[in-house]
Amino acid sequence: MPKAKNTTMSEATSVSSKSNNVLYVMMAVITVFSIYLFVKVMALEKKVASGGGGGAGVQQESPLKVENLKKYAKELKLNTGKFNKCLDDNTKKGDVEAQTAYGSSVGVQGTPGFFINGRFLAGAFPFEFFKEIIDKELAGTGSTDCTSYSTELQKYCSDPQNQAFNPVPKEIDTKGAQVKGPKSAKVTVVEFSDFECPFCIRAFPTVDQILKTYKNDVLFYYMHFPLTQIHPNAQKAAEASLCAADQGKFWEFHDKLFTLETAQ
Repeated sequence: MPKAKNTTMSEATSVSSKSNNVLYVMMAVITVFSIYLFVKVMALEKKVASGGGGGAGVQQESPLKVENLKKYAKELKLNTGKFNKCLDDNTKKGDVEAQTAYGSSVGVQGTPGFFINGRFLAGAFPFEFFKEIIDKELAGTGSTDCTSYSTELQKYCSDPQNQAFNPVPKEIDTKGAQVKGPKSAKVTVVEFSDFECPFCIRAFPTVDQILKTYKNDVLFYYMHFPLTQIHPNAQKAAEASLCAADQGKFWEFHDKLFTLETAQ
C-alpha cells in the first residue's frame, strides 16, 4: 500500500511539472507575439510619419524635409531666395511656437483640433459631425448641453474625463492665424493642425468639404500645432508655410503639403 501511495504522488508531481512547462511555453509564445506586434506598430508609425511608400529608402526620406520644402516653394513659383532665407534663418520659429503654446492653453492636446464657434471637436471626425454642429450654430440652436446633440455626438461629450467633443464654447484668439472665407460668416471654424499628422491629412478633405458646402457661412482659421515629439519634420513644415504666407501663398503651400500623399 505505501508503494502505491508513493507512485500516485510521483504521478501527481509529473502532471504538475508538465502543466508548468505548458504554462511557461504559453507565456513565452505570448511574449514573442507581443514583441512582434510592438515592432509592427512601430514600423507602421515610422512609415506613416515619413510619408509611406514602397521601399525602405522611401520610408526613411520624409517628403517634409527642408530640401523638399524648398522644392515645393520653387514649384509654386515663390521667390526662392526670400523663401529659403526665411526658412534657414528660422524666421517663423517663434510664431509657430507661440501658436502651439496658445493651443495648449485652450485645451488642444493632439491634432487635428477644431473649435466651431468655440465648441471643441478633437479628431478627424466625418463631415456629418461637423455638419450637425454647424447647422445648429446657423439655426441658433447650439447648446452647452451634451444631450442636445445626436446620440453619435453624445458618445464623445458625455464623459467629462474623455471629451472629444465639448459643447461649452471657448473664446479663441485667432491673432496670427491664416484665414479664408467671408468675414460676415455666422460660424467660425478654427483648426489647430500639424502637416506631418496622418489624422490631419485625413481631415483635410473634410475641411475642404465644409468650405465648399458652407462657402457663405463659415470663416476658417488655420493655426499651427506641430507635435514635434513624434513628428520631427512638422515644425519646419509649419515655418515654411508661414514663409510662403509672406509671399501671399500660404493656402497654396498648405494644400500642397496636405496632398503630397495623393500626388504620389
